[in-house]
Amino acid sequence: MKKILPLLFLFSILAAEISISGDARFRPRLDIKKNDDGKSTSDMYYLYRARLNLKADIGEGWFFSTKLSSNEIANMTKMGNNYASTYLEGPGNTNSSRPSVNFTELYFGYQNDRCGFWVGAFPIKNNPALDLHFYSNKLVDIPFILYNFSSVTGVGGFKTLFSQKINWFLSVDSNSTNKTEESINENTEITELSDAYTYGADTQLSFGPLSVVPRVLLSFGGNDKSNNNIGAVTFGGDIKLPKLAGISSSVSYHYSVDRSDDGYSGDHLRALATYSLKENGKVKFFYDLASKDNDSVSFMWLSYTYTCFKGDFGSVTISPTIRIQSGKEAGNC
Repeated sequence: MKKILPLLFLFSILAAEISISGDARFRPRLDIKKNDDGKSTSDMYYLYRARLNLKADIGEGWFFSTKLSSNEIANMTKMGNNYASTYLEGPGNTNSSRPSVNFTELYFGYQNDRCGFWVGAFPIKNNPALDLHFYSNKLVDIPFILYNFSSVTGVGGFKTLFSQKINWFLSVDSNSTNKTEESINENTEITELSDAYTYGADTQLSFGPLSVVPRVLLSFGGNDKSNNNIGAVTFGGDIKLPKLAGISSSVSYHYSVDRSDDGYSGDHLRALATYSLKENGKVKFFYDLASKDNDSVSFMWLSYTYTCFKGDFGSVTISPTIRIQSGKEAGNC
């Protein structure tokens, strides 16, 4: 008993420093795609996910944070699917397939009121610039959320200058063996490859009732053709409009150009609107219009999210969604 009481006291102190939360979602979804080649598809399917967040205040501004979930697209598992090419198959029929658990976020760092920095796999709030820059072969939808879990691996942080908060990150996009020497028939062949990085920065400016968020993304290094944004530069921003009749809306435009040998140019326009219904419901609509070289595609997203429960430790939601894509087929978003 003498040993148990000190252990319980120590556990209560540790538990007070750790924040545990999570979310769970069920999403019935209808996809409609109309391609320029005359081929059209429609599919009704069902997705679900559950995520666990752990955050620890280490002390004096230092912190640790992680998110546990499946490593599938958007952490969402499709019912009745076997993921033979990427994930473990189920032992029986397609209904026996189960997701595995991964660290979709894992980072630590330091922050105070004026500055902060962190390292690891950390989240970045999604915006169309990230979609266009990192997934130029997808063009529309939200591929950065779907495939990157709204996060990158690298270092990031913020700095407040003259009362203006500037957010930044440097992601490590690919790691190569930088130099390889091989002797063949007394001749030495040297292969040199560079690691690839992306630097991003944004800030928020206020002009009366309008809020403007300019941003820039710059990729550099890397001569490995497996990295499809080696020399890309993306710039643009969002304009957040005043709330009108309970509707929050924004417009964004971004332009991207790749300076590598196999370069491209493209742009992305999005109109977004959300409306909250009482306390537990929210309607979200956005329309994308994007182009890359001579290809163009449009995309519409309409979803209704109902919060079944929200408490101190997480939430449970159901979010039926309709997605309609037309024009050039742009990936499998």
